[in-house]
Amino acid sequence: MAAPGQQPPPPPAGVRGMTKLDRTAFQRPLDVCALRLPAADIAPILKLLKTQMLRVPHLRPVQPLGELPLMEPSGGGEPGADAPAADGPDQKVVLLDPERVPDAGGLPWSGLEPLGLSAADSPLRLTLRLAYDNYRADAVLRAVLPDGQDGCTSFSRVGHLIHLNLKEHLLPYGELIGQVLMDKHPGVRTVVNKLNTIDNTFRNFSMQLLTGEADYLVEARENGCSFRMDFSKVYWNPRLCTEHERLVSQLQPEDTLYDACAGVGPFTVPAARKRCRVLANDLNPESFRWLQHNVTANKVQDRVQTFNMDGREFIRTEVRRGLRERLAAPADAGRLHVVLNLPALAIQFVDAFVGLLSPDEVPADQAVPLRAHVYTFTKELAAAKRSVTEALCTNVGRDVSRHVCEVFLVRNVAPNKLMYRVTWDVPAEVLCAMDDGPVLKKAKLTEP
Repeated sequence: MAAPGQQPPPPPAGVRGMTKLDRTAFQRPLDVCALRLPAADIAPILKLLKTQMLRVPHLRPVQPLGELPLMEPSGGGEPGADAPAADGPDQKVVLLDPERVPDAGGLPWSGLEPLGLSAADSPLRLTLRLAYDNYRADAVLRAVLPDGQDGCTSFSRVGHLIHLNLKEHLLPYGELIGQVLMDKHPGVRTVVNKLNTIDNTFRNFSMQLLTGEADYLVEARENGCSFRMDFSKVYWNPRLCTEHERLVSQLQPEDTLYDACAGVGPFTVPAARKRCRVLANDLNPESFRWLQHNVTANKVQDRVQTFNMDGREFIRTEVRRGLRERLAAPADAGRLHVVLNLPALAIQFVDAFVGLLSPDEVPADQAVPLRAHVYTFTKELAAAKRSVTEALCTNVGRDVSRHVCEVFLVRNVAPNKLMYRVTWDVPAEVLCAMDDGPVLKKAKLTEP
């Protein structure tokens, strides 16, 4: 890997537009200045040259002449440039970055000469042979893919699998991109491309195998927990790791978490490890199966109950039951949290809180200990927080903006699409309301 501020020389220009990976086409010469090193201790010398040494993947900057990948001269003769015949193959040299050290004149000789080097005898020029192995994946792809268009700049890795979301103009390069990523990332055996949008029912998507094994059974580690799953049949996004950790950090050990769209357990398992009581649900049978597996594998089964039902039904049955029990025993500590982590649809599920209880079940002098965390998307970039709050109020059917605790930007999903979490305390006026009127088309918010 290159040091900060250094960039390895680019691959040959002739690889541009390649759609079938030809690793031999990446060979190119690189003329560098080098220094012969003395047999004595070389550590002080390398310390002086630390920022000037050549940094190229899989090419040690200090090694014997006989082990260097030198270009064969086109006219025959010995490889390299001006290495005298007196230099044996065991003569150690340090390779210097040609961008920083075009010639030996700019080296700190006042410091090097007392260490046994000579401005007259130590420098030499060499012509190295760079090859495919000497380039990082980003350098290879930047050289190959169409110039002036968006490249392949990001991907997600889950265990041995890399997942891409290629734009249309990159589809002809899909196999090559997969091969490069698999070559350059040890342990990767499978590279896939997402074919369409996430299925809103079961939250998984169709995939195209770009290269490698059709092995979708993966294991991921997140926030100190392990998760096993069939990646082709469930939803998992490693980019949400920080948000999972952020939300769980808001829970207290005496709290109860209702994870209505639990997936394979990224909220459930760490919350249970925090000694929260968790009721976890997912409609997808595959997610439910792996949720149960991960709960057991992480040894939190004594604090987790699992369910396989619709999210609204989960709220109207399990959350209602838990809320009734909590209100009937106000001395019990802890808050009830409901997580709705289905960004494409979850905001529509909040109407399930309306009329969840009867008025006589909520004592007038008692606060309702129910907090909901709802994930959603918005394309209203200029007024994102307001649009998210309006969507919440519209789907609840009344203005609940004064009960909103936080509207948090989780991530930028696409150039015109943001993912937010809106956290709000569900008030008695919602829980005890009769849901016999039409849902508001546009909720009018109370101005601050």
